[in-house]
Amino acid sequence: MARRWLGGIAQFLRREFDAGWPVFLFFLIGFSLMILIIKLALAEFSIGIAVLSNAMIGALIAAKAALVLDETSLARSLEKYRRIVAVVAKTLFYAALSVLLGYVERFLEAFHKVHTLGGAILYVVSNANHFRLLAWALGTSIVFGLYFSCLEISRRMGKGELFRLFFNAPASAEMNLSNVSSRER
Repeated sequence: MARRWLGGIAQFLRREFDAGWPVFLFFLIGFSLMILIIKLALAEFSIGIAVLSNAMIGALIAAKAALVLDETSLARSLEKYRRIVAVVAKTLFYAALSVLLGYVERFLEAFHKVHTLGGAILYVVSNANHFRLLAWALGTSIVFGLYFSCLEISRRMGKGELFRLFFNAPASAEMNLSNVSSRER
């Protein structure tokens, strides 16, 4: 009985890994680039940022969130609209969520410092760098927008075609010309 239970858990983890690793890799690269740009911009002011750990944690959360969102009724209801509507709606959803989570994080830090609800709210309002938070949300939105755009293109082209487009060796020019002439017939 325990062996079957452990086997079921192993199968579940394997399915989650298979579904999640390409999405995780996409977000890891996107968030690493975003954090690296921020780090380069802040280097002049000697402000340090942990690039890899922040990118990895963000990529894990973003990958799971994106996969979960695709299974919700919101995603299914967006299927009847043009693809641009789905991409924009999902991107705006994550942009709003990013801003909200940014303020929640700052509120929790402030609450830890001042130990009162009202004091934490006042602390966040007066001390939070709102422009930095909005810049972070914009960067996150760009990464999510690229992900959802690639996802829609991949679905339209067929499973594995987007990967082949970018990572397979190009066919020779002679082969491309024969494919074009055969389509014209």
